[in-house]
Amino acid sequence: MNLSPFYSIPPFLFFVLVIAVFAGVSIGGFLITRKFVEKWLGAPPAQNEVISYYIAATGVVYGITLGLIAVGLWEHYMGITKTVEDEASTLSELYRNVRGYREPYKTKLTGELKKYTQYIIDEAWPKMERGIVPLEGVKMMTVFQATLYEFEPQSEGQKIIHNAGLMSYNKYVHIRQQRLELVNKGVPYMIWWIVFFGALINLMLSWLFVVKNKSLHILMNGLLGALIGALVFMIIVLDFPFRGWFRVSAEPFEMVYQLLMN
Repeated sequence: MNLSPFYSIPPFLFFVLVIAVFAGVSIGGFLITRKFVEKWLGAPPAQNEVISYYIAATGVVYGITLGLIAVGLWEHYMGITKTVEDEASTLSELYRNVRGYREPYKTKLTGELKKYTQYIIDEAWPKMERGIVPLEGVKMMTVFQATLYEFEPQSEGQKIIHNAGLMSYNKYVHIRQQRLELVNKGVPYMIWWIVFFGALINLMLSWLFVVKNKSLHILMNGLLGALIGALVFMIIVLDFPFRGWFRVSAEPFEMVYQLLMN
């Protein structure tokens, strides 16, 4: 689900908006169906006892479903965070390795890595936050690779350093590819259908209760809708980890650049 237009809204305001929408649907549905339900099921307590069994069952199933989705998204978010940290760490390792090369390769390789790291921070990350996969870095690392492969060790010490540099480079390319593949990985549309359909089922069951105190019934429906809205908001926040309010930042790359390359 593409929520990019909403990311400009302050997170607390969007949180309140989502809760208000679900609470509004819950209360509005109750007010619309109240007369029909009372005619159909009769005066209180009508069929409240039977309906309570069903809403308890559907509430458990729906709650477990939302919980599993939220846990899966949190693990996905933490996995992407670790991928970014590993990528920055490997880039740091690669930079340290090429600093051991003889001139002019040392200056050329370290310069290319500095330029690439600046690109990641200043250009690639803002693009990922807009849902765009940044590909310019691939070309930059291809130039770096050509220079790296051009180097010919002239001593045993240089061979050791060069082998370490090649290993770091191959490792980095692999991790970078993982990050690029995850830019637009979010909750599939069919999962969102289940989330909203489950919410509607639970709200519809709550409308079937027949309660004498109308104000109490409105309050309870509003609270149920607000709770479901809060859970849905949690899933929205964790969806697309490189976008939104709770996104993975480029801080690991910034630290590498400031502490090692600057």
